[in-house]
This record gives sequence, structure tokens and C-alpha cells, in this order.
Amino acid sequence: VRHERIETPWARADEMRGYAEKLIDYAKRGDGDERAMRMASFWLTEKDLIHKLFKVLAPRFQPHPGSYTRMLHIPNRDGLDRAKMAVIELKGNPFPPLMRPRRDSEKTLLNQLLKGYREDAQRAAGP
Repeated sequence: VRHERIETPWARADEMRGYAEKLIDYAKRGDGDERAMRMASFWLTEKDLIHKLFKVLAPRFQPHPGSYTRMLHIPNRDGLDRAKMAVIELKGNPFPPLMRPRRDSEKTLLNQLLKGYREDAQRAAGP
């Protein structure tokens, strides 16, 4: 909640996502809701973040029915474990957007076949 974007192993980010979504769902009920306040107090150990949850994040996501987070793969961690890494972020955060990695599709089988077909068609059409 504090940073709105973190880099962590994929498995941890995947599990964290459900908790973050549920916490924001509770926060959208408002700070007058007792259950929402208890959940925020339980999950947010730094109490200054409760204010941010109810006054900043809940109004930001109020018009949205769900899916408040985004997860993106990033290169694996160096070292012995080579863990799959991810970035998990809250949508609408103030940071510059992350670019999704573009796959080099020039070498895929379908594109190679299409390239060969175009070359054959040009040769058949003649000079």
C-alpha cells in the first residue's frame, strides 16, 4: 500500500494479489464500516497506511468493480535459485507505466511460413 509498486518473486506476488484486492474491496465500504476498519488494522501493521487506504486508494477504485492490481513478469533473479520475478502494482499509481516485454515474433513458425509464402508468390509473379 505504501509504495503501490513492488518487485517480488512471482509466487509471492500471485498470493499477495488476492489479499490486496480483498483489502481494497473492504476499504471501498468506507472507514465507518467496522469490519473494514478491523481488516485494515489487521493487515496494515503501519497505522499511517490506514489513512492512505481509506482516503486515497478507496476513492480511486470506487467506480471500478474489481481488478485493482496488475502483475507483470520481469527477468528472473540472478543467483542460485533463478526465481521467476514479477512486479505487482496498484492500477492508477503515480509512477510511469511499465512496458510489457515485446516478444520477437519474427522467428515464430507461422511468421516464417508466411515469409516463405510471400517470397514464393513474388517469384511466381515474375520480374
